[in-house]
Amino acid sequence: MTLVEELFTSQEYRRAPEPIGWDPLKEPDALDDAQLLDCRVCPTANRAALLFDMRGALFYPTGNSALLVVRGLQSFHWSGATQEKKLMAFSVTSSRPSGADADGFLLELEFFPDGEFSVSGVSADFYLLDAHGISEAPPSYPGHDLDQVRHDLPSWNSDATLLQSATTGGK
Repeated sequence: MTLVEELFTSQEYRRAPEPIGWDPLKEPDALDDAQLLDCRVCPTANRAALLFDMRGALFYPTGNSALLVVRGLQSFHWSGATQEKKLMAFSVTSSRPSGADADGFLLELEFFPDGEFSVSGVSADFYLLDAHGISEAPPSYPGHDLDQVRHDLPSWNSDATLLQSATTGGK
């Protein structure tokens, strides 16, 4: 087991016991219905990470969370309309990876409701995880604050088992 945070801060790609079935670093729409929970950018280490809730994801019957780490960060961009609700689930409706076998990596994501995101860098790693201590189903957001649902969500401090992984780094 490892902390999700350690996968972000690690200098090296960690190979899982199994390769990923649907590789979101290469296959369009592999992240359909995953929910983006949080993002981190570390200019000092030149990387970014996206933390996903995978409990509703279409192509992943195992794993309740995932982390995508982009190394050699070149760009990081979010756009979306201002939301009136305190909390919203942003579900992936389209994911378009490119450049996984070339000189760099680009991922473009579209979300419901009304969000677009893109990130690019030299390489990327994807980790499908089983975060321990969270509920079987995602929490209900309406009428709640983040502090009220946080215990039911994967987080950077989640202790997790690494189930499957993929990388563009050729390792």
